[in-house]
Amino acid sequence: MSSYYNPVRIIKTDDWHRELNYRINDLSITAPVFITSPGNRKRLHLDTKFDPDAIFSNVDSNPTFDNCKDALKFCQENRFDGVVALGGGSAMDLAKVVMAYLVLEKTDIHELIKYKESYPQDIPSIFLPTTHGTGSEATMWGTIWNMEEEKKYSISHPSLYPTIAILDGNLTLTLPLDISITTVMDALSHSFESIWNKKANPTSTNFAISAICSILENASSLKKNSKDLNIRKKLLKASAVAGLAFSNTTTAAAHSMSYPLTIHYGIPHGVASSISLIPLLDINGKLIKEPLERICNNNELTLDELKETIRLIPQNVIPYTLDEWGIPEDQLPKLAEESFTKGRMDNNIVDLTTYDVLSIFNKIWK
Repeated sequence: MSSYYNPVRIIKTDDWHRELNYRINDLSITAPVFITSPGNRKRLHLDTKFDPDAIFSNVDSNPTFDNCKDALKFCQENRFDGVVALGGGSAMDLAKVVMAYLVLEKTDIHELIKYKESYPQDIPSIFLPTTHGTGSEATMWGTIWNMEEEKKYSISHPSLYPTIAILDGNLTLTLPLDISITTVMDALSHSFESIWNKKANPTSTNFAISAICSILENASSLKKNSKDLNIRKKLLKASAVAGLAFSNTTTAAAHSMSYPLTIHYGIPHGVASSISLIPLLDINGKLIKEPLERICNNNELTLDELKETIRLIPQNVIPYTLDEWGIPEDQLPKLAEESFTKGRMDNNIVDLTTYDVLSIFNKIWK
């Protein structure tokens, strides 16, 4: 794959509220729906800034089919002509389901997910990430969880790229350190996954290398001073750049292996998607020598030092073995069997077997 495409206009600012109001007017949105989380609704005092009747905040940490149904019912009761997503990956992923509904007017979640024809029109949208990990502000897909089926679904369509992404480090300043590091690890996973990917192209790889180098340079400083706005800005940009990288490749083995960990044991996505990075680096590294050399040279690290730097990022902040997350060792074979998501595992530059995945799980169990 040699071509690259991403239509999202990314804007950096130090005054997200002012910028958002300007962009709403600029896009001729007269009735925006605001998709956010309960925590962000309260933390950012959104009810005092926007019409409370236009704010939907019933979003779980992993957006579910029930969240989607509630959001679509909320939209049915109003007449919205634009979408503003303000939050982490959960709010932004749910916002893409809302975008699809506002155009297609289909209330069946499966129908929205399966619809691949051209949209009759695009809905204007503005995404403001409040974490530095998801990258959803730069992609055309969202992840939705059906907890009854114990299954992960993705909604994906070129019309679901956000129109504008607004980056303001101030939105991340009060983010707890554990969530901050969890989302940083997710961005790191997005970056590596877009490099060791069969769909990688030179542009996506360049974006990924840039994001990785920034994360490696700034993550330890974030742990020392989580109130450093400059560090927050750099990591927020790195997350968006990682989004630009995997927006063209999707993810690979690490994410495919993460889904059963989240479904069965509730492991946060950023942890589940990155906990296997070092073993996968050992497996995939031989086929991505040039990008790895660039990363190591830019950060003045040997390959072993690179692995150690990655290992140290979550240390003493979040649990980072499967055993610590309550996964019994005898369940590892079952998890390995469930780790092969089509469109994720088959993207990995090295074809993995169930035995390979089980070996990785054994390495990261304790």
